[in-house]
Amino acid sequence: MRLIDEIMRCAPLFDRVDEVSLSSITTPRVRALLRAKNGTLALSGALVLFGCGPDPSAPVHISRYKDWQARGDYCLKNGDQIFAADIFGDLRFVRDDAVYRLDGETGDHVLLGEFDVLLNQQLSAIAEELGGKLGREHFANRGIGTDPLRLLPTRPFMMQEHVRGEFFEVPLTRAIDLKHRLFIACRDDPEGGGIDCSFWREH
Repeated sequence: MRLIDEIMRCAPLFDRVDEVSLSSITTPRVRALLRAKNGTLALSGALVLFGCGPDPSAPVHISRYKDWQARGDYCLKNGDQIFAADIFGDLRFVRDDAVYRLDGETGDHVLLGEFDVLLNQQLSAIAEELGGKLGREHFANRGIGTDPLRLLPTRPFMMQEHVRGEFFEVPLTRAIDLKHRLFIACRDDPEGGGIDCSFWREH
């Protein structure tokens, strides 16, 4: 099974496509994907594909990320189309038909490959990269909400010498905000001496 087959077999997040929102998507491949599958939670909820329904304020609405205030901080270009999020709340975006992972902690733009190539990859090759195993362990047969739960490490990834599998659950919007806050703190204090991460697990 390919990634696109997994996406297509999952229930859509929105019942109908909002044509105004869809027409504002400047990336033809993303527009075509959303017309075929209007958002979904794939890989047991590990992969969130954003959609375009009647409520543009929904955390899973693609237009929410077009004017996202943190775009400038992360050096995203005007044409970069954010269209998905992984299990850790790191966003996926398309630039010039290539897909990138936006590392919310470091701000790195990690090239993953061509859009069509990634969608047609076999799940056996890509599922774990997107968090498929963790999705099965944490979210299988659970409702993870309209602001889908994500997993954050108990200590930020950038502050772990060896990444351990200890996580806590937060809604997607909270995960994105926490990572952005950490990114700004590290950017403003590159030596790391004055970074207070007590906010990381505040509720």
